[in-house]
Amino acid sequence: MKHAYRLTIEMEDYLFFASMEKGKVTETSPLIHNYALAYALGWTTSPYFHSKQSPAYRQQLEPLNDKGHYIYPAVPIQFTHTLMQYNTTEETFSMVREKSLGFPNWGFIKCIRPGSQFYTYALSASPLSLPGRFRLGKWMSQAQLTIEEIAIQKSKKKNSPHLLNVWDLKVIPQYFGSLFNLLPSRLVKNAEWDSPIAGYTVSDGDSDIFLPACQFVTGGTSK
Repeated sequence: MKHAYRLTIEMEDYLFFASMEKGKVTETSPLIHNYALAYALGWTTSPYFHSKQSPAYRQQLEPLNDKGHYIYPAVPIQFTHTLMQYNTTEETFSMVREKSLGFPNWGFIKCIRPGSQFYTYALSASPLSLPGRFRLGKWMSQAQLTIEEIAIQKSKKKNSPHLLNVWDLKVIPQYFGSLFNLLPSRLVKNAEWDSPIAGYTVSDGDSDIFLPACQFVTGGTSK
């Protein structure tokens, strides 16, 4: 990797991901999965039509490894939630009336408010051209993107403070401070290894952050 960037994401609209469901409440975790960021930034795409609900992360994300592109999950700088209620009727593409058309589909959505900010790091073998704004989440919410190129160098260390996707790690950590079951994979923070592993040290302000070498879906499956 020759280029490293610190990305700051500021929401200009309400952000919604179905991170977890608790009864009638669907909640958005204050974290942004790196796969979601890869799609949102236009690094890869998925077909509009799917004959069946079967993600193809491996086929769609692994080509980015040949380009030397990688982005880590984003963590919050500041955020607030708000709770919204929805009350709709289910969509249908057939004329079958198994229940009254007026039967409501209702519940609550806990989403992220506008003004909330997140940050992450992107690495690339060549200079990246990233948009100033992009759309994110199930509502295609608009977000502002601030890009800052930062210094990078190869290094080996035994711990990393940033949020990491377990699927993408070449070496699974022996210890971690936090674990998040955020579909489609688990994310860990403050990971530690018994022996130093290969990666990169990036300079972020007054701090040096170690980021382990990762590749998209190296440990994951397409299921």
